[in-house]
Amino acid sequence: MREGIIVERANKRFDWAAFILGVLLVILGCVSMYHIDKTLRLVAILMGIGAIIKGIYEIWLRQTVNNLLNHRSAWLLIMAILDIIVGLIFLFVRGVGALTIAFLFAFWFIIDSIGQLQVSNFYRQFGKGYYWLLVVLNVIGVIVGVILLFNPALSAITLVWLIAAALILLGVIAIVAAF
Repeated sequence: MREGIIVERANKRFDWAAFILGVLLVILGCVSMYHIDKTLRLVAILMGIGAIIKGIYEIWLRQTVNNLLNHRSAWLLIMAILDIIVGLIFLFVRGVGALTIAFLFAFWFIIDSIGQLQVSNFYRQFGKGYYWLLVVLNVIGVIVGVILLFNPALSAITLVWLIAAALILLGVIAIVAAF
C-alpha cells in the first residue's frame, strides 16, 4: 500500500496551473489587504452587478409565470425594479455600496450569532464543554457584531481582511497542491 503512494507521488508532475493560480491568489490577497478602499469598492461593484442580474432574472421569471400560469405577479415586478435600482446605486454611488456592505456584514455577524445561540441546546448532547464553548463564542460574536454595527469603518476593514485572508489561504493551498 505504501509503495503505491510513493510510486504515485513519483509519477505526479508539477502542476504549473495550480502553482500560478496560487501565486496570483496570494498576491491578490496581499494587494486587497493594503488597498482596503478599492477592495471594498470592487465588492460593491460585484454586488451591484449581481443585484442587476437578479432583477433582470425576476423580470424574465415574471413573464414566464405569466405565460405558463396566466398570472401577473406584482411582487416579482416590484422586487425586480428594487433589485435593479439597488444594483445601479451600488455601481454608481461610491459610498453607499461600501457603507451598506459594512452594515450588512455587522448585521450578518449579529444574526448568525443569535441564530447559533438559538440552536445551541441541540449541542448539549455532544458534551457540556462543547455547548459552553459555542455559547461563549456566539455571545462574543453578538458583541463583536454590535461593535461593528456602530463602527462601519471597522466593519469594512474586517470584511476586507477576511476576504484577503481567504484569498491568501486559497493561494497557499493551490501552491501546496501544485507539488
